Amino acid sequence: MTGRGDAGGADEPDPRVFGDPRAIAAWFEELPAAVFVFSGPDHIFTAVNRAGRIMVGPDREVVGRRYREAIPEEAGQRMAELLDDAYKTGSPVSGQEWRVLLDNDADGELEELYLSFTVVPIRDAGGDVTGLVAHVLDVTPAVSARRAAEAQATAFEHRYHAALDGVMSLQRNLLPERLPVLPGVELAARYLAADSEQGAGGDWFDAVPLGDGRLGLVVGDVVGSGTRASAVMGQLRAVLTELLLEGLAIPEVLARLDRFVARIPEAAATTLCLAVLDPADGRLDYISCGHPPPLVLAADGRTGYLPAGATGPLGVVAATRPVVVQTVLLTATDVLLLYTDGLVEGPELPLDEGLDLLRGVAAGARARGTPSMMAAAAPERVCELTVERMTRKGHTDDVTLLAVQCTGTRPEPFEAELPASPGVLSPLRIQLDDWLIARGGSDEDTRAIRFAVLEAVSNVIEHAYPDDVGRVRVEGVHDDSGRICMTVSDTGRWVPPPVRPNRRDRGFALIRGCMDTVEIDRTTTGTSVLMDRTLSRRPVVGPDSGRLRPAAASSEAGFRVDIVDVGPPHVAVHGPIDLPSAADLRRRLQDATRGGVLPLTIDLTGVTHLASAGVQLLYQLAEQMAADGCRLRLIAPTGSAAHQVLSLTALDQLTEIIEEPEVSR
Repeated sequence: MTGRGDAGGADEPDPRVFGDPRAIAAWFEELPAAVFVFSGPDHIFTAVNRAGRIMVGPDREVVGRRYREAIPEEAGQRMAELLDDAYKTGSPVSGQEWRVLLDNDADGELEELYLSFTVVPIRDAGGDVTGLVAHVLDVTPAVSARRAAEAQATAFEHRYHAALDGVMSLQRNLLPERLPVLPGVELAARYLAADSEQGAGGDWFDAVPLGDGRLGLVVGDVVGSGTRASAVMGQLRAVLTELLLEGLAIPEVLARLDRFVARIPEAAATTLCLAVLDPADGRLDYISCGHPPPLVLAADGRTGYLPAGATGPLGVVAATRPVVVQTVLLTATDVLLLYTDGLVEGPELPLDEGLDLLRGVAAGARARGTPSMMAAAAPERVCELTVERMTRKGHTDDVTLLAVQCTGTRPEPFEAELPASPGVLSPLRIQLDDWLIARGGSDEDTRAIRFAVLEAVSNVIEHAYPDDVGRVRVEGVHDDSGRICMTVSDTGRWVPPPVRPNRRDRGFALIRGCMDTVEIDRTTTGTSVLMDRTLSRRPVVGPDSGRLRPAAASSEAGFRVDIVDVGPPHVAVHGPIDLPSAADLRRRLQDATRGGVLPLTIDLTGVTHLASAGVQLLYQLAEQMAADGCRLRLIAPTGSAAHQVLSLTALDQLTEIIEEPEVSR
């Protein structure tokens, strides 16, 4: 007969016995959260449960090894420093939704995790700290789900901006709305307002194309905060931009700026880093006026601060001391960082320690990331990850970071010569998209230039060669001013537009709405349409992250029409609506509406290109349905390719255009 004490077997832990070490070990192993036990100031792994081993990588041997040695990819991510703080102070520390990159498959490819954690000290009988216990939850699925929901809320950014207080709104309006996109240069910028009741202050940044391929770079900091500091900043930025555009040398720019500062008492003691970069040879002329020194990150992991010089802040000593401009040569792999002191200094972070911390954090962001992060341009990756990691414990001052890299390459011009037939539009669209995306402009720029070029080519196909199939030539360059200059030419005849154009004859009006300038050169041997648009990208102003731009790739998708609902008809269109696809779409829509007698909703969210042939179709359908007493509804979210074209038409007078569709839950 077996007694009750033998119920679990001699070698099995008995969970009914309080304090049974084997039971405690079993419970520790099965905890759903990752638990790490460290000993000593070097944080040697003493125990890790199953969830912890899965988190760091089941094939990674960590027990008995120092944290920094066992998790080398953590360098620059500030987790080791957090353990150091907990051990030294003996106080618990915690973090919520920290983004951490781990090589948990041991294949050299980092994976992105979001972790929430608490670290508590272990004390001996005398009360001295001897180790740490970290309780870590992987909240990646929850963060991903929340971000996916936020991405669907197309009105989120507008609501966010509307909720900003007056000071922050003023600061946003005074900072540059766009960053230039020049050949041979990659740029990125981040700005965060201070975590304080007074809100934004006097930080600013700028990147000014000088017209000859060189680029003026500025990061400055006006003393104080609130509306007055923001207003002074706006004045200084405007004056400095104008002086740079006049082509003045840096000493003369500073002399004139200092005289302007003398007339504005609130501008005194403004710090400034001003540089002029020539991407052709990597020459950087710069001066720091009482400002933290620029930081250079090399691709091999080396980092170094440039000499700051002895020039003081504006309006203090700059006018009484000679201006010494310093010069360095940057290589094609170097990333240059200009920043304000809010990034490296705070109540609990002395400047020297902040500068050391920035070197490590920025170097880590430069060298390591997930595949999607590494596919993004280095300045974008460094800006996003550095600001995110440097401000994890908050920031009491504005934070500004401007990153720049010379690529060492010049873009190849775009060239295509094709038969003037509808079948060339799809391959031309793919070829043009690949070239435009590689130039680095915004999605809005790419869509606008694509539309203008394809519309001009469509015009050649329809009108230039009435008797036979001729050829059309498309050329494009990215010039030193940051403009994309495109030319569409043919050797056919010019057909003047009608005096009273119909819906289909508005192609050139739409082209002019998409481009900065459009010229038509007509000769006896053919016609050329010359058009240009200046490329730009938006800097990140505010607590925005997780939107690193991936490597260039065409977004071309095949044309298709999906029936979403039949009562009343609701269809979703995907891909391009152009000359070849417009006729097919017309048939599909007529079938869905039974010849136009039923109300219709067309979702244009997935449309990649809306040509004037598509605009004509929508006009005709709207007019037909209106005559039959029905209404056409078009779903075209703000920022979509269709919305960009529809905003140039008057279709809203005939249809209901929905810019913020409801998100299905």
